[in-house]
Amino acid sequence: MHRKHYAFMVTLGLVAAVALLTPSLAAQENHKPCLRQATVRPMEGVARTTFVATVEYSDIDGDVPAKVEVFIDNTVYSMRLIKGRAENGRYHARLTLPPGEHSYYFYAEDARGMSERYPRYGAKHGPYVGKRKPYNRPAFLTEGGVHFDHGTDKNIYTFSVYYRDRDEYRPPRAVRVVIDGIIHNMKLHKGNPNNGSYLYETVLPAAPHAYYFVATDGDGGCITHPHHGFLRGPEVVKSFNNPPHLGDKKIIPPIGNYRTKYAYTIHYRDKDFDVPSIALVYIDDIPQVMKLAAGKPYSGLYIFRTRHHVGYNHDYYFYFEDGSGGVCRYPDRGSFHGPVVTR
Repeated sequence: MHRKHYAFMVTLGLVAAVALLTPSLAAQENHKPCLRQATVRPMEGVARTTFVATVEYSDIDGDVPAKVEVFIDNTVYSMRLIKGRAENGRYHARLTLPPGEHSYYFYAEDARGMSERYPRYGAKHGPYVGKRKPYNRPAFLTEGGVHFDHGTDKNIYTFSVYYRDRDEYRPPRAVRVVIDGIIHNMKLHKGNPNNGSYLYETVLPAAPHAYYFVATDGDGGCITHPHHGFLRGPEVVKSFNNPPHLGDKKIIPPIGNYRTKYAYTIHYRDKDFDVPSIALVYIDDIPQVMKLAAGKPYSGLYIFRTRHHVGYNHDYYFYFEDGSGGVCRYPDRGSFHGPVVTR
């Protein structure tokens, strides 16, 4: 009898322990709800546009939500069930938004207090709302500069800037650099038109210079770098100029008649890679413009063709300038004789 009483008391103790533990075990079995397919559409609009926030709520414990909400710029909007069951369905909210850039996240809590947030930290960007026209997110210019900061008037200077526009559906209308008040169009060097680096290369005269960058995005918005003022540079000094050299002159043919077309040729070469600003052959003291026939402008063959009247007393000489103050006359003094023109 004593043993039966003891066994009965042990059984009562176990039942009481199970009864006490049951609520905590039940609480441990409550899982977080799940949020999927969370969107706000459309992502662009105007003040009169109706935006729709949508999210799918589900709970593996079958708990109905105490709340399903969307936060736009930290302002809460309640969502309602539009499809499925309360514990496994799609919720949405229809709303209008003021002009500007917005951000959003979703929040849900089940009937037993477990909650979920999407995204779990931060917020998603959008929608973008304009007043009467679609909102234009401003583009921006960064990393503007010039290579080199110092040099001579013989150097090639490279101006570069990085252009970025988050409205990637429309390329910029123009990306430009303004040097000493003169506008120059830049070309895309790397990346894509809305997210890339632009370059402009040029030579500059000896002087201190200043510049800034300006761009027009695909919607007509204007952006400058820097926002105010300008950037100084480069400092350009005059370089030493080597005079050009002329040689290997010819008349082809040296003898002919008045119907023959004579070709005057001369080879021009400049150590500084200067292209001639003046290229002349003086025939019987009359200047004639010569043109590049072969090679590079700074190292090539120049030619002039003409006919002559009958005579034995034709003469000629060559005169070139390199555009940087260098001059060459060939020969230095006097002139060459020819051609001989017969009937």
